[in-house]
Amino acid sequence: MPESVDSSTGMWVVECEVTNDGRPITSVIHLDTIIQAAHLHPVFKEGFVSKYLSFTDPLDKFQMFYVNKFVDHHAF
Repeated sequence: MPESVDSSTGMWVVECEVTNDGRPITSVIHLDTIIQAAHLHPVFKEGFVSKYLSFTDPLDKFQMFYVNKFVDHHAF
């Protein structure tokens, strides 16, 4: 699925790029290129989420995320 705006939330939906064998594509970016933080919400699909899911797990456990445009940037 390409990056697009979700019609029901109005938020962008993004997903991690992976190689042909399923490994995530990673890269190093220079700190001077970061403009602001991004608040990501996992896109939940059918089924239940484990009660043992930790705050450190979502980037590994979910494939798609909403980019929250409603977050208060002053909160950080």
